[in-house]
Amino acid sequence: MNDIQHAQVIETLASLAAGIAGRYPDQNHMIKLRGLVAFDDVAWRYPDFLARAEAAFVLLDQGELACPRSLPDPRIA
Repeated sequence: MNDIQHAQVIETLASLAAGIAGRYPDQNHMIKLRGLVAFDDVAWRYPDFLARAEAAFVLLDQGELACPRSLPDPRIA
């Protein structure tokens, strides 16, 4: 996967993270701390969503999202 493809995947995952957090991914958000603008960009570019996207990418790339065998079978009541 080249850098452009990686960036596209990260954007998609960050958009999903923003959506799950209840934000519209492409809506602009401004965060001020004591009057200083700390963030002013679209929601999916918020550092927390980007960090979550990178973490999800690593897990997906390594195939680490398989269901552990220790979880109970939901079909068994």
